[in-house]
Amino acid sequence: MPIRPLYISPVGRGGVDFGIQNITRSVRAAGLPATLLRLPEIYNFVPFLIPYGLPAGWWRGFDIVQGRSRLAFALRASGLPVVTTVHHLTTDPALQPYSSPAQRLFYRLAESRYDRWSVLDADAVVCVSRFTQRQVTQTYGRVDTVLIFDGIDTTVFIPTPDLARHDDGLPPRDARIRLLFVGNRTRRKGFDLLPQIMDHLPDEYALYYTSGFQGRDATPPHPRMIPIGAPDRAGLVAAYQSCDILLFPSRMEGFGMVPAEALACGRPVVTTDSSALPEVVDHGENGFLVAQNDVAGFAARVQELGEDAHLRRQFGEHGHDKIVRCFGYDQLGNGFRAVYRRLLE
Repeated sequence: MPIRPLYISPVGRGGVDFGIQNITRSVRAAGLPATLLRLPEIYNFVPFLIPYGLPAGWWRGFDIVQGRSRLAFALRASGLPVVTTVHHLTTDPALQPYSSPAQRLFYRLAESRYDRWSVLDADAVVCVSRFTQRQVTQTYGRVDTVLIFDGIDTTVFIPTPDLARHDDGLPPRDARIRLLFVGNRTRRKGFDLLPQIMDHLPDEYALYYTSGFQGRDATPPHPRMIPIGAPDRAGLVAAYQSCDILLFPSRMEGFGMVPAEALACGRPVVTTDSSALPEVVDHGENGFLVAQNDVAGFAARVQELGEDAHLRRQFGEHGHDKIVRCFGYDQLGNGFRAVYRRLLE
């Protein structure tokens, strides 16, 4: 009989939500009948109520139960082995200056406790990057974590033939070089730096940006910044394929899903030399890593790529090859299958 994992995940508003969907798809591709049970978003904030919001005997028919570190502690009531995934820790001091007062209060009073309970009590703790793995060890002292990188569906996030830029995946704009930013419009993602970077770039450079989960688009903060809303997965692939460079000045990432997706589509990346981003982007090979908050540095690297089509192509080829080799669904699904087998044995 195959192992039957059950994933519990309230609806989310960021990369973690896409992460659980990638885990589900990859584990199914690895031959396990994984089930993903979605819950209302409110359970992200009161996860201790999850057992009361599920039907009696919700764990029956499964062998393993899994959830992110914000909620995995609440799954112990099932009596099954519990696996938790740590995508990033909001207790990171480097994150605090870029969080709102309300976020900092929630992180300190609630989420830090949820993470601690889950990490210390889970039968297996999976970290999505070496950076996150180090954080878990330093913060909670747990040294037996398992490294399984976040996974990219490289049958969906694919480059165009010959890495040629498509022009129909983004709104029309008279721009020689198309930049793309994907993410929420937050300071943690470095969105506040984008208008300043654009001020340093030539007029024929335009920057397209998503609205993330922030709702309706506000007035663009720069005349050469164009909002594209919140595209679905197919629309996101089309956007990557229709840009020349991903500009991603994020200040902290637990993995770096957006740069990995762009690289899978054969697009070079200019991002920050911090947190887990150097694990995804190889400086000088598939993109450039810039010091945090270095507006002039970001602009210089973007323009270096923008003025050299051969370099963009070279970086795009290297990036696609790396994602297929290191961060595809095979390593993700097979990694979790190995964790489950070890627990059940």
